[in-house]
Amino acid sequence: GYDVVISALHRPWHRRATPPTAARDEDGLFVVDPRKALAGLTDPDSEPVGAYSTISAALSVAPRDATVIVRPGMYTEQVIITRPVKLLADAGAVLTWKTDRPYEHALTVSLVEGGEHDHVLISGLSINHHSRSVAQNYAVFVPVPSSAEADRVRILLKQCDITSSSGSGVGVEGGDVSLEQCRVTACQNHGIIYVGSSARGVVEKSSVEKCKLNGILLRDGASPLLRSNRLAGNAQYGIALFDCRGVLEGNDLSGNGKGGVSGECDLD
Repeated sequence: GYDVVISALHRPWHRRATPPTAARDEDGLFVVDPRKALAGLTDPDSEPVGAYSTISAALSVAPRDATVIVRPGMYTEQVIITRPVKLLADAGAVLTWKTDRPYEHALTVSLVEGGEHDHVLISGLSINHHSRSVAQNYAVFVPVPSSAEADRVRILLKQCDITSSSGSGVGVEGGDVSLEQCRVTACQNHGIIYVGSSARGVVEKSSVEKCKLNGILLRDGASPLLRSNRLAGNAQYGIALFDCRGVLEGNDLSGNGKGGVSGECDLD
């Protein structure tokens, strides 16, 4: 890997159309390479063909359904995804956002476009977070999609490592959001939260460990499937259920402070 730290201010990338000079590699991919930061390059329009300094820079010009490759390095920035895209990280790619300002997430998937056959994939990324918030204190935040069409987009986090030293690892307040083979560890609050009647998806083959509240919390009508996960060493329950419609299948729960499962889901 590279011993490089990249900093970027948040720049909403959905407001710009793809310019003719958008840099892609020979395979048509948008590549984020931390070595480019050494040249102090931050404007996507001026960077060399095939590489960007930050994840946000690549996303600012990547069109719908594009693939963004993230090379190893430490990326100190807030990332916001607003359209269907694939974000594929190499081993050693770390997104970190730590601030004293409230309500700031390391990664937000807030969709403003998309449809039934569209997907967002975030794969292989390590995510570290700290922000002083009372509510919505998440490393990864998925709010309610802005339209019925965007609500049909499937969002998948795969093989990601996630932690928040101030809040919860993943907060899903709406949409079809799944986690597969992810590790959510040592969060100050819960590991994963699904809240609200439109919050759904599948959490499978993932581990949620050593969080100071519950491993997974479902409430207010949330309806994900929790299957074949390991929930261990969380200070309260492995899984806490409040007024939800989720389904639990074959989860391994051990060493949680107050027990394996609290409450039950309404299956009617």
